[in-house]
Amino acid sequence: MDRWIGKVAVVTGASAGIGEAIVKNLVGHGMKVVGCARNEEKLKQIASEINGKGQGEMFPFKCDVTDESNILEMFKFVKEKFGKIHVLVNNAGLAHEAPVTSGKTEVIMTISRLNVLGLSICVRETVQMMKSTGVDDGHIINISKRCWT
Repeated sequence: MDRWIGKVAVVTGASAGIGEAIVKNLVGHGMKVVGCARNEEKLKQIASEINGKGQGEMFPFKCDVTDESNILEMFKFVKEKFGKIHVLVNNAGLAHEAPVTSGKTEVIMTISRLNVLGLSICVRETVQMMKSTGVDDGHIINISKRCWT
């Protein structure tokens, strides 16, 4: 893990559960982590709990991954603050009881906007930033949620 000290990561869905645990782990290993989620207060609480306890640091960023403008604002922040990105963990996701064969269209669209479209935009922005800044050893991790039954 020493090779990641000081490197930059973005973790979506960082305000609870798996995302929160990932943020804490990466910060604990010395990374600068932009933790994004809709719940800004929870992000700030997590940052206050973990920042200053080691080499890493969390940077809370309110971002709704179903909104492309929010995603683009977050990546603009990353570019301006750090200049590059080394790791993306796409953890934000949603699962509802919405069978494809009988689910309500709006529920299926909501799931798709987050789990497919939002994830894809984050990947696109990460790859573009990695290429433009010469990061050729970065990682993109997509954590899947069970979408439909």
